[in-house]
Amino acid sequence: MQHYSIRHLLLTLMLATLIPASAQIFYKVEGNGLEKPSYLFGTHHLAPADFTDRFKSLQDAMRQTQTVVGEIDMTTDPMQMQFRMAPYMQAPADSTLSRLLSPEEFNKLNEKFKPLSPMPGLDLTMLDGMRPIVVTTMVSLTLIQKSMPGFNPAEQLDTKFQKIYSAAGKDVVALETPEEQAALLYEFTPITQQLEALRETLDDTSKVEDMATQLNQAYLEQDLEKMMSLSDQEQTDPAFMQAMLGLRNHKWMERILGIMDAQPALIVVGALHLAGPDGLISLLRNAGYSVTPLD
Repeated sequence: MQHYSIRHLLLTLMLATLIPASAQIFYKVEGNGLEKPSYLFGTHHLAPADFTDRFKSLQDAMRQTQTVVGEIDMTTDPMQMQFRMAPYMQAPADSTLSRLLSPEEFNKLNEKFKPLSPMPGLDLTMLDGMRPIVVTTMVSLTLIQKSMPGFNPAEQLDTKFQKIYSAAGKDVVALETPEEQAALLYEFTPITQQLEALRETLDDTSKVEDMATQLNQAYLEQDLEKMMSLSDQEQTDPAFMQAMLGLRNHKWMERILGIMDAQPALIVVGALHLAGPDGLISLLRNAGYSVTPLD
């Protein structure tokens, strides 16, 4: 059922043939007419900000590139970003939580939500107009911070790279807009399935914590194959994952190629966008580029 994919998305969004288990997440892209190489780095939202310190060649790559390319522009003012994404978080008037649930079930879910609320006093009556996936995101973040005390959602690798380039007067280029990402995140899955995912998350919070821990450990080990395997275990809707990964990768490729042709760039996207036959590594190789792992 599709709701399993939502929970996985929350953990990976807050990430040639299939890459082997020893694969890495940092690559040099060259050849096919490029005057200077570009670089590809896979991130994970739960990884500590100092994780990049272990990559010896990364600082050289950052000095040699004028542009950092990310999924969205994380240097945008947070309030502006929230304003642009907010309309996609709103549920249709006939599909609010209080309309989808009986009063008894609403109260039951509310009692389970309160201890996991991101702030004191916030309950489902205040979130009634939000899509269920918004509530599930809040719960998931609370559970992740509980199981990973050092996790800080404000200090993510994608944001770190973009802030470094921006501070140095270099270019920050986004592959999609906040609106495009929000539409996919909040509107792709039917609300009834989002609601089922919320029920299951509140009924079995340990599963969210376990999956977050396993995904993060696989990333720290640079084991993309394991990350893909965990993804396959958690979700059973191919259309959803194709929309989240494959289709976006193909859409991004046209822009990535143009950026690399113009000037050397560091492309920083979620690690799961690198792997598989529709991953960026495979797409770049199929387009005639040499993609070589570093460090």
